[in-house]
Amino acid sequence: MAALSDYLESGLIHHVFRGQSFPKPSNISVALTSGIPLDGHDGGTIPEFSSSWSGSGTGYDRVDLGSPVEDGNTTWNFRPHEFDAGSGTVKNSGQIIFNPALSDWGWVSGVAIVDSSTIGEGNLLMHAQLTNPRIIYTGDNVKFDVDTLEISFK
Repeated sequence: MAALSDYLESGLIHHVFRGQSFPKPSNISVALTSGIPLDGHDGGTIPEFSSSWSGSGTGYDRVDLGSPVEDGNTTWNFRPHEFDAGSGTVKNSGQIIFNPALSDWGWVSGVAIVDSSTIGEGNLLMHAQLTNPRIIYTGDNVKFDVDTLEISFK
């Protein structure tokens, strides 16, 4: 992921340097965006497909990766040799597959990690521009193969 949100940056700064509590999210979900989110966006203001799309026959929904406490060690790969090389990176351990498009979704150019599986809700944690943006048509599937969604604090 290319950028941390203002929400996550602020929480980490206050947690590390000011002794304030910053709770771990209870959910991690992946959202597709039709533009690149800004650091100041939240789960309701990212340029995600309209909340009216969810359940309205388009097939679009966020991919719920579950609780990082309960599912994080099985959802994300961390390889010590990469850490030793100065990485500190985690990568998805399984395919992340979005529902098939039941209608045209239009231009998909970004991805966001949020702390809610419900469209239009939650906090934006991280975001990035897709390296292969494209128009999603009826019948298309969007997926991230194993080890292709990379999270790092670089």
